[in-house]
Amino acid sequence: MKSAQYFLLIICIIVIIFLSLVFISSQEESPCTSCSPPAGIKVDGIALEALLSGDMNYFRQVDPRDIGRAMDISIYSADDITGQADYLESMFESDNSSDEYADSAMDFQTGVVLALQEANKNTPRYSPREYLAGNLPLNLSLLDSFAYLPSEWDQTGGSPDHCGNCWVWADTGALQMELFRQKGIRDPLSVQYFTSSYHNGTGIWACCGGSPVFFADFYNITKKAIPLSNTNTSFADSATMCEKGESTSVPASTIQTTPYYPIEETHAEMIATNAVYEEEDISKETAIHSIKSALASGSAVVIIYTPDNWDSFMSFWENENESAIFRPESKAGAIGNDGGHVMLILGYNDTPLKDDNYWLVLNSWGAPENRPDGTFKLDMDLDYSMQNPDGANTFEFYVQNVTWGGGISGL
Repeated sequence: MKSAQYFLLIICIIVIIFLSLVFISSQEESPCTSCSPPAGIKVDGIALEALLSGDMNYFRQVDPRDIGRAMDISIYSADDITGQADYLESMFESDNSSDEYADSAMDFQTGVVLALQEANKNTPRYSPREYLAGNLPLNLSLLDSFAYLPSEWDQTGGSPDHCGNCWVWADTGALQMELFRQKGIRDPLSVQYFTSSYHNGTGIWACCGGSPVFFADFYNITKKAIPLSNTNTSFADSATMCEKGESTSVPASTIQTTPYYPIEETHAEMIATNAVYEEEDISKETAIHSIKSALASGSAVVIIYTPDNWDSFMSFWENENESAIFRPESKAGAIGNDGGHVMLILGYNDTPLKDDNYWLVLNSWGAPENRPDGTFKLDMDLDYSMQNPDGANTFEFYVQNVTWGGGISGL
């Protein structure tokens, strides 16, 4: 498996967990020859079998936050989980070759990704703040306002096999920028706190992938952002692998949660950029203006990048320097998506020299020698409506809309 594929996005990781349950079920010799969908595991009344129907319209009535909540396996009984495993086992022919089994699993994974996309049509859309076309600065960087050490902004621990919590790094960065934008407080926040606490740090947890919507839902419930200066808050789960069924190495109970920054309310907002997905006319200029507006107001923008092949980006990241511009392209002959990755946009350059225009993107892969800031430049002249052959969006953009409480609590 290519290293980028460890950054499985959103709830496609459900497939990995469910398929592991299928494996465990088969090992225990409890085959199901005529299974029907179990009653215990549904999302807003939608059964798992709908993922295989080809009609994702079912999921337009689903609240995407409920998908994240449904991933917490602690809410199910053992019978629910066993029943789900048996049902999934019945979907896959046990005598298939490993390649055929992988293809079936990938089809199911794609169904999950597309289902979440449909549910995300219910996610609030971002309304550009205070800036009109023509009044935005030509270039801007929030990097100097972002409190981080590039070498420590790293989910990988230097290994291609690592925790898949890129989404936590990007969204924590967005939360952190909101603290600076609204309060003038330049203080790094803990990624480990979320990683240890989300779904109790086990099962389908932070290292298994997620989304900005799931991230905001967690903080809307817990109501506190934890400074990195608290005890035991540094990231320590880089070597913890969801694919191996591992849990957090830092129990949430060991993390010092006071003092903290109180949160009154937060939710993720998607920036409408994809005309095909939004089913409305959105020009490239409008998409760019909306993203620039968020950045110019002081908010970081979370970007989800899901290509049909990761080879070109991996070569770019490893071999080019921070002055080069990455220009995504579809690969001829691709038949689906190649897994997604979540990062943070912290600036842009938009001058009359269009070939030089870019988004400034902070990755969460540390600071290799060729990238001392841990950043890269992404071509601004994107096809913002690009989709993979299977229908998965290539690009999605979000902001975290946060209402902070007063001061810092627990001192």
